[in-house]
Amino acid sequence: MEQQETFEEQVIKVPRPDHHFVLLRASSGAMLGLDDKGELALFDDGDDRVIWDQVADGVKHVVTGRVVNVDVVDSSCRLSINSAEMTFDICHGPDRLPSEYLEILKRDGFVCLPCILPPEVVEGLQRVSCTDDYEDLEINNDIPKICQDVAVGRALVEPVSLWVLRQYLQTRELHVGHPPGFGVVQSDQLARAGRGWHSDVPYTRSASGQLFDRDGPPKACNRNVVVTDFTRENGATVFRAGSHLIDSPPPEDWNAPLQEDPPGLPYHGPEATIYEAPAGSVSLYDSRTWHRAGFNRSGRKRAAMLTSIQVPEVIPKRDSRPACEKLNKSPVFAQLDEREQREVTELLSNQPVVS
Repeated sequence: MEQQETFEEQVIKVPRPDHHFVLLRASSGAMLGLDDKGELALFDDGDDRVIWDQVADGVKHVVTGRVVNVDVVDSSCRLSINSAEMTFDICHGPDRLPSEYLEILKRDGFVCLPCILPPEVVEGLQRVSCTDDYEDLEINNDIPKICQDVAVGRALVEPVSLWVLRQYLQTRELHVGHPPGFGVVQSDQLARAGRGWHSDVPYTRSASGQLFDRDGPPKACNRNVVVTDFTRENGATVFRAGSHLIDSPPPEDWNAPLQEDPPGLPYHGPEATIYEAPAGSVSLYDSRTWHRAGFNRSGRKRAAMLTSIQVPEVIPKRDSRPACEKLNKSPVFAQLDEREQREVTELLSNQPVVS
């Protein structure tokens, strides 16, 4: 493969946020928020109601500005909810309101939630994918990745990005297109599965044989977790911005160089866009979007945790129920809180019935 090519893609750098809001999470995983009456209440959805900011006197509800005076000790606090004293962990949250992410996704078909995952989850994902500080390890393909570290399940059901997906796809009843896996691109390589320009199921034929019209409401969203800092040099995913609205697949000549001997690089001109993003970020994009893996010329491996989130009528590429059964029997399952256990189980087991 020729490595002395001129790369002309547009590069958009997603900065590491200077500030994050916080979530107040009970031991069950439920999150503290304000209900329609302005009263403290518990919610499972990561929407605007549960977004807080730490202030000198306690925590401030971002939407309403209400300050709740509370003593914070070791990143936790105690509050009375329905006359019951409860302890809440003050957890890493988003850098903006969930509704703002949703509006960007609706407008552009793509949104990045920068550094939405806390550092301990990022490290767990790097351990499973054998990247960064764990690059000298061998990846384990003997058991599902979701059974190898609690970080995989936690990343899958991060509450803010999950809420955004449900709103964009207009249903709570979602399932994954395959068990969570990692796209690890070696140095001087393109990812095998993403070498050429494509848009994903259900807009191109898959093992299910389904082919939906590109025009209409979205049927699926891709969810890429940035495990290694994504850069132009290390093979960050490449997109054709706005292509989810184009009623056609990518042009054949964009992939023609792959058929040459030796193979060349698929289209990498100015109509393509690369989003450079720090580890722990989550990118959501409409599955109609034209995209491909970048070419890794960094000398290090790069990884992303890949999932496709689909509406009920879409037949997944792979049945994720066996992975769910193994997870439920795994010690990793007990490390998830109740909300995470419920959400992971639903995403993995809500497989549509094939007639």
